[in-house]
Amino acid sequence: MLKIRAYEEDSFSFYKGIVKSKRNTESKPDLKEELAVISDTQSQYFKDYDDAFDMDSLALMQSMPYSENDKVNLKSLYNYRNKRIQALKNTLTTHPHHRDHIFSTCQNCTINDVDSMDHVLGQTEFPEYSIHPKNLFPCCSDCNRKKSDKFVDDKGSQLFLNLFIDDLPKSHYLKVRFEANWMPRFYLEQPDDVTDDVFNLINNHYEHLDLLERFRGKGGEIINNLKAIIKGYKGLEVNIGDKINDQCKDLETYLGYNHRQVVIYRELAASQDFIQRCMT
Repeated sequence: MLKIRAYEEDSFSFYKGIVKSKRNTESKPDLKEELAVISDTQSQYFKDYDDAFDMDSLALMQSMPYSENDKVNLKSLYNYRNKRIQALKNTLTTHPHHRDHIFSTCQNCTINDVDSMDHVLGQTEFPEYSIHPKNLFPCCSDCNRKKSDKFVDDKGSQLFLNLFIDDLPKSHYLKVRFEANWMPRFYLEQPDDVTDDVFNLINNHYEHLDLLERFRGKGGEIINNLKAIIKGYKGLEVNIGDKINDQCKDLETYLGYNHRQVVIYRELAASQDFIQRCMT
């Protein structure tokens, strides 16, 4: 799981580009004119969003009193297949630390490929931000469906990480233990240097996206790959645990310090029983 670089160009110019590409239709013959009427209002709302984004206060945002017709028009601007939305997705899925690499895995879960854009503030309550480029996060359909329109709970507390904004601890909060046949069982544990607020947000994110159970189903492939790596050292005078830990250091910067692959590798590097079983 990695923090993603947010859109760096002017957000309202992005909005205007999509509006310009829209056409009146038989069912919406006045769409262009109706969008033009609210253009100045939208400009101010986009500035409000940008300010809240910079201050990390999106959880405090209030929806705007648009008419139902305006809400329908604003929501109609979003189309995942739109060329500008696709260009935005491609920009956002460039690896934050290796800019020549496209990182197409959903960072909300690190399991599936990106095939949608999640609205950080949901379209139903916040149609005015349906195409705000800092409100669109590259996401897989599974996470998008589980998140739905929720971003805060009834008390206003944030339910999900916003990986444009939220810094992820380098401390190891994702842990794993192994059951029969090396079946992984993941769990979260609060490190001493991670505050309650940060850990609770991480816990909320994992719980609402069902990540610990979803990780469990994907652990076998990672373990089989590690077995193959260990077998490759057979007959060599090397410390296999050290070799695996060296690989973990490389993977941490590319995948994230608490990526499940790193967590599995790190734990099994310390298991002489596992290493010996791989050699037989």
